[in-house]
Amino acid sequence: MNKTLEMPTLYKRLSKLGLPQKFIQEKALPEWWDAELEKNPVAVLEVAGRIAKRLGLDMASVLDPDAPITFKKGSSPKFKKMQNSHESRLIVAQGLATRVAEMVVYACKTPFAGIPTDTDKIRASILQNYPCVDLDAILQFCWACGIPVLHFCEFPTTTLKMDGMAAVLNGRPVIVVSSKWKYSAYLLFIILHEMGHIACGHVTDGVLIDEKITKEVKDKEENEANDFAVNLLYGEKDKYTWGKQSDSIKLTRIVRQLATKDRVHPGALALNYAWQTGEWNIGVGALKILEPRPNASVRVNRYLEKELDWESLDTDSEEYLRLVTGV
Repeated sequence: MNKTLEMPTLYKRLSKLGLPQKFIQEKALPEWWDAELEKNPVAVLEVAGRIAKRLGLDMASVLDPDAPITFKKGSSPKFKKMQNSHESRLIVAQGLATRVAEMVVYACKTPFAGIPTDTDKIRASILQNYPCVDLDAILQFCWACGIPVLHFCEFPTTTLKMDGMAAVLNGRPVIVVSSKWKYSAYLLFIILHEMGHIACGHVTDGVLIDEKITKEVKDKEENEANDFAVNLLYGEKDKYTWGKQSDSIKLTRIVRQLATKDRVHPGALALNYAWQTGEWNIGVGALKILEPRPNASVRVNRYLEKELDWESLDTDSEEYLRLVTGV
C-alpha cells in the first residue's frame, strides 16, 4: 500500500536537500495554499507537485515519501568555484537558478541572433547609441540578441551563493546575475563576464556557475571571460595603471575625467582601481559617491518585465517568477 504524502514529512525531506521550511513557505507555496489544507491529502499532493515544478525538483522523488528529494537532472553543470569550495555546496543555488532561467528562456520570444566574439565590434556598435558601455547599453544589447538577462538571488540563507551563471537551455543562452551588490558597475562586469563565457563557447548546453569572479582564479576559461569583459568595457586590456589614491573623493574626480575622455563607465573605472590595487575601501567609496542610490538589480529586472512574453507562462510559473524577481 502506498504511503500518503504528508506535509511535515515533505518539509523535512526538502530541508535535507537544503531547502528549509521557512524558504518553502515564503517562496514555493502558491497563493491559494493555507495551513488548514495540510490535513487534506489531495491538496498536499497538489502542492507537492507545485513545489517540485517551481523549484526544478525531480517530481518522482518529491512524490515518493521514502525517497530523498533531488533536483531534475540536466547536462552536467560546470562550476567555477573558489579553491576551498566544494561543488556539492553550490547544487541548491544552481538548481534554483536553472529553473528560473528555464522559465525565462521559455517566455523570451526574440530569436537568438548569435553573439559576436569581437569585443571591438560590440563596443563600437554600442557607442553609436550610448556615451559608454553601461548597464542599460548592455542589457539592451543582450535582449536585442535574444539573450535574456535576469537578477535572481532568492536562495535559502544557508545556501552557498554565487555571482552569476551563464547557461544555454533549449538552444538559447541566458544570463543569471545573483550578486547582491547594488552598484551598476559591479553587476555590469558580471553580465559582461557571463557574456564572455557564451561568446567564447565555454557553455554550449547546460549551465556554468561562477561562484565568485576574481582575478585570482587560475582557470583558462575564467581568464578569457574576464578579458572579454575588460576589452568591452575599456576598449583594451591593461589600459589603466593606477597609483594609489589618498581617498575616494580624489579617485572619483579622476575617474569622472577619464570616463568623459575615454567613453568608459566611471563606476567601472573605480572598480578597475580597486581590482588592480586591492584598495577596495577607496574604490567602493568612489562608487558610493558616483551612485548614491544604487538599485542595479531592479534595473536589470525592469528589462525582464518589459521584454518577456508573460502570457506564454502558466499562472503558477508567472506567479513564482514575479515573486522571486520582484517584478
